[in-house]
This record gives sequence, structure tokens and C-alpha cells, in this order.
Amino acid sequence: MNDTAHGDPMDQRDLDILGDLVDIYDTLDPMPAVLPDLILFGLQIGDLDAEVARLVDSELILAGAAGTRSVEHAKRVTFSSENLTVMISVQSQPGHALRLDGWAAPGGGLHAELRTGGQTLTAECDETGRFVFESVPSGSVQLVLHPTDASDPAIRIPVVTPALHL
Repeated sequence: MNDTAHGDPMDQRDLDILGDLVDIYDTLDPMPAVLPDLILFGLQIGDLDAEVARLVDSELILAGAAGTRSVEHAKRVTFSSENLTVMISVQSQPGHALRLDGWAAPGGGLHAELRTGGQTLTAECDETGRFVFESVPSGSVQLVLHPTDASDPAIRIPVVTPALHL
């Protein structure tokens, strides 16, 4: 499908114009730098037999250079799946680390796993469904909540959130 609207093949001038359009969009509306990482993070869900939670509500912080598309950093986010609702709150800590406080309902007894770019952090949900991750690095993360013998029997398979950028 290299023909123009008139049936003529595209020539070098057409290709130059298309190249100029790409340059304009790269300058005025560049792709967020984190997009490739978020896509790869999302593709890793395929390795896990899990229920995917959907984003219900979020409070985001925008960060980026003036005049460019800003990167959205999660501050407070709520996810929901058929049998589980999860709310997480992100707070800055000294240095560049973050603290992630989470609440899952019904979440008592769940095993929480936070996948980051280079490591997997783990925590246990207390009887109220609360869990905490200290010293979380900035970047893309994905939360996975695994059922245990002590958790609600309605949660039979892991629940995974979409990737977030913290």
C-alpha cells in the first residue's frame, strides 16, 4: 500500500514530508520515556495465571518539562477486581525511596508482592488487609496479591494490577 491517493507510488518528497511530521510530533508531543517500560511490565502479566484488577480511581502527580507531555506519577490509586478492592497510597521518604501503604478488602491473610524494575518486594497483609512496602524505588511497579490458606476463599487466584509509574 505504497500508492498515494492518485495511485502514484510515494516518492522521496513524500517520504521527506512524512519524516518532517515525525520530527514535529517528537518535538511537540514526545512519547513519555517510561512508556516502553510500562509496556514490557504489562506483557509480563502473561506469565501469571491471575485476575487483572482495573483502575477505579487515582490521584496523580504530573512531572515533566514545560511544553511536553507530562509523566503521571501515582500518589493514591484504587483498583478493583471481581472479588477484591485495593487502595494504595505512595509517600516520599528521605533520599529517593518511596513508601507504599496498601489496603485490600477482603484482604486479610493475602501475600502481597510488588514487582519493580529490578526486584520483587514482599509483604503480608494483616487481618484487616493492610500491607506496607518500605524503600520502594521510583519507576514502574506492579502489585500482585496472592491468596493463602488464611485468606478469603473467594480469592482463588492471584490478583494483579496494571503497571504504575511511581
